[in-house]
Amino acid sequence: MSPSDRAWAEIDLNALRQNLLNCQNIAGKAAVWPVLKANAYGHGAVACARVCQELNVPLIGVGDSSEALQLRQSGINTRLLILGTAIDSEMERILENDIEVGIHSEMRIQDLGAIASKFNKKLGVHLKIDTGMGRLGVRHKAIPRIAQALLDNPMLELRGVMSHLASGKGNLDSFTEQQNMLFLQAIDEIKCLLPEAEFTSHIANSAALFTRIDPLGDAARTGIALFGILPAGLPQHNLKPVLSLRTQIAFFKDVPADTPVGYDSTWVSPTPSRIATIPIGYNDGVPYRLGLNNDAHVLVRGKRCPIIGRVSMDYCTIDISHVKNADIGDIVTIIGIDGDECITAQDVAAQAGTIAYEICCSIGSRVSRRYVASHISENSHYHA
Repeated sequence: MSPSDRAWAEIDLNALRQNLLNCQNIAGKAAVWPVLKANAYGHGAVACARVCQELNVPLIGVGDSSEALQLRQSGINTRLLILGTAIDSEMERILENDIEVGIHSEMRIQDLGAIASKFNKKLGVHLKIDTGMGRLGVRHKAIPRIAQALLDNPMLELRGVMSHLASGKGNLDSFTEQQNMLFLQAIDEIKCLLPEAEFTSHIANSAALFTRIDPLGDAARTGIALFGILPAGLPQHNLKPVLSLRTQIAFFKDVPADTPVGYDSTWVSPTPSRIATIPIGYNDGVPYRLGLNNDAHVLVRGKRCPIIGRVSMDYCTIDISHVKNADIGDIVTIIGIDGDECITAQDVAAQAGTIAYEICCSIGSRVSRRYVASHISENSHYHA
C-alpha cells in the first residue's frame, strides 16, 4: 500500500526519551533543561514537550514568546523559559501563563519591572551574561548596576543566571574554558551583591555536556543532543537519531542515453536509465545544494540511489535504474534507515556544506510529522 502523505518525518519519541535519560546520566546531579526552540529543531515542539513533561523535567527552554505560548495552550504546565527576547505586546500573556524570560540589559530590567508592576504579578527572570558570544547579554563590568536594577524592581524574581557558549566543540575548545571561568566569576559577584537571591546557574549546551565541561553548573540546556545529534567532529556517544525524513516515488519513466533532466540540464543520462520523480524539494527540507554535484543519495528498497539534476522547490529526481522492481508508491528515505543502509542528518549536512541543525530546522510545514513509540514505560523516568 502506498503511503498516504507525499512527504513525512517520522519522529521516534522513544529515542527522544532515551536521549533525554542519557543526557541526565551524563549531567549527574545537575538538572537537564530541554531546549525545544524552532519547533523542537523541526521535530515538533508540542509532541516533544509532552514527552519531556511526562518525564518530569524541571524546565523547558524555547526561543521566543510565541513558542512558549503555543506550549502553554497545548497543555504544557512545566516551567518555560524564553531564552531570547520577549515581545512587549505579549508580556501580559506571558505573565498570565507564568512564563520566565531572559533579560539582557539594564534597560530591559527597567521595562519588564514596570510591566510586571502594572499587572501586579511577579515575573521570573534569568540574567544573561555575555562571556564571549557577543550577541545578547551584559558584560561583567555592568553586573553591579544590574544587581541594583534588580533590587529596584522587586516584581522581578531572579530565577537564573545564564550564558551562551560560542564553540560547537564544547570543552575541547579552550575558549569554552575561558567563558566558563568568566561565568563563574560573574556568579560569585552576583551572589555577593544579591545574597538573598536563589537562582540556577546554566551555561552548558549539548556539546559542553558531552565533552564534560567542569564545573557543569546547576543545569545544562540540551537541545540538539535530545534528537540524537551532536556538532560535527564530536563523538555521538549512545545518542539515537529521532528523525527520519521520507517521501515516495510519484512517477518514473525510462529514458534513452543523452537525456537531460532538471533545471539547466545539469545531469544528462550516460546510458538508458530509469528516472523517478519524488514529491519533495527544498521547500520541504531537501537542500538545494544536494543537486549541484550529482553525488548525493537517497534510499529506495535498501539501495542507494543518486539524486540527479537540480533539487527544485517541490520535486527531486533520482536514478533507480539499479533497483529491481521499484514502483510508484515505494518509500524513499532522505534521512533514516532502509535495510542495511543509513543516511544521517549529519551526512546530508556534510554534503550540503551546512550543519545538521539547519537540516532538521528547515523541514517545511507541509511535511507531516508522524510520531511513533509514544508510550512511556513505568520504569522510564527523569531524576531531577
